[in-house]
Formats: sequence, structure tokens, C-alpha cells
Amino acid sequence: MCSDHKKVDTRKGKLYGIGIGPGDPGLLTIKAKEILDEVDIIFVPKSEDDGKSCARSIIERALSGKKDFTELTFPMTRNKKTLKAYWKKAAGKIAGEVRGNKNAAFVTIGDPFIFSTYIYLSKTLRQDFPDVDIETIPGISSFNAASSRLELPLVEGNERLAILPVPKDLKGLRATLKSFDTVILMKVASKLDKVIRLLKEVKLIKNSALITHAGHPNEAIIRDLSSIKDKKLGYLSVIIVKRKNRS
Repeated sequence: MCSDHKKVDTRKGKLYGIGIGPGDPGLLTIKAKEILDEVDIIFVPKSEDDGKSCARSIIERALSGKKDFTELTFPMTRNKKTLKAYWKKAAGKIAGEVRGNKNAAFVTIGDPFIFSTYIYLSKTLRQDFPDVDIETIPGISSFNAASSRLELPLVEGNERLAILPVPKDLKGLRATLKSFDTVILMKVASKLDKVIRLLKEVKLIKNSALITHAGHPNEAIIRDLSSIKDKKLGYLSVIIVKRKNRS
């Protein structure tokens, strides 16, 4: 018999790192929603100080009643020194609340341990504030949602699956496409045009599909990548490539 999950412990503060799925509030797990409804404060990430939090807009549509939100900025930069400063600042804010016996949640789109800011935040917390109790709640990833929307199995039998961000140098990607039955490409962004050219070269363009903003109101599914004119579609997009034809 399956046991019920443990409710939020109100005796001491704790941080819950919660994956909230790709964008559709309906894909929030029951456990995630119950914890978010119970915690004292919810930390949400955003990329700019004066910008909006996409994660907050998702969960606000699913939660019961008003919640205490704190927005944390994590800029879109690859400068590790800059990012580390923001991780430390965010970790300090979270630790301050949890040490004050508050139960807190940090929400992240998709799953917390797949290409997520939460990974670096949790590492910083464990390093700088080892006394802070942390529990991570999994979420549905964008490629899981994309697969379901396409009605496309990712792997079956003895097939092999690769999940990777699109690299700067596509030479390695060429080898990956030859070695795996299914390849999921994430962090496509401005590299979309190069990816399309490569898929044409290796004759896998017809075996590929792209979903942008999976689970969001402006979601788009493109099964013919050759037809793409707007290269901005690479942002918040996932490409699934099957070595064998989808049909």
C-alpha cells in the first residue's frame, strides 16, 4: 500500500526545492501543490531585477489563497564570478528565513536537477549554510511534456537516449546523432539555424520536431523544421530527434 507523503514539518524551518513543470499549472504534482500551499514563503527566480518571474506566473494560477512571494534575480550571463555572487546573495536570504523557523520553497520550471539554477543554489546553501534542511521535489521536464504533446515515445526496448544542451561546436553533436536512437536538444536559443542545417546534412530533418514554450499559452509545435523562418523560436524550445522515422 502506498503511504501518504509527510506534511510540511512546522517544528523547524526547511527549504523545499520544487519543480513546477514546464508551464501548464495542471502539470504541477499533487505533492508540489500541497507543499506550496503550506509553506510560509515562496522564493521565485527571475532573470532581471525589474523583470517578471515566469515561475511565479505559473504557480499563482494553481495555489489556494494569497502567498508571501520573494523574487530572486539570477541574471542571464555566463560570467561565473557574477553568477556566484547572486547565488550567495540568494542563499543568504533563504537561509535567513529558514533559520527563523520558516518553511520556504524555491520553485523552478521543469525539474530542479535538470539544467536548473536550483542546482547551483542548493550547492551554495549546503556549502555556506550546512545547517539548513533541504528537500527536493521533482517536476515534469520540458522534454517529457514535449514528448507527450507530440505523442512520440522517447525510448523503447533497448533504445538509447541522449539529453544535451546544444553545444557551440556542432561536431560532437553530429557524433551523438549517429550514436543514439533519440536525441533531445535543449538550450537551443540562437543556435537553431545551425542545428537545422546540421539535421539536413545528416538527413534527420524529417525525423525531428520542435516544441517552443511547452505548456505555456503561446506553445507551438513544429514538425517540419525546414519550414521555420523565425529563428527566435529557438528560445525556450526543445528539439527531439529520432534516428528512425517518427512514422
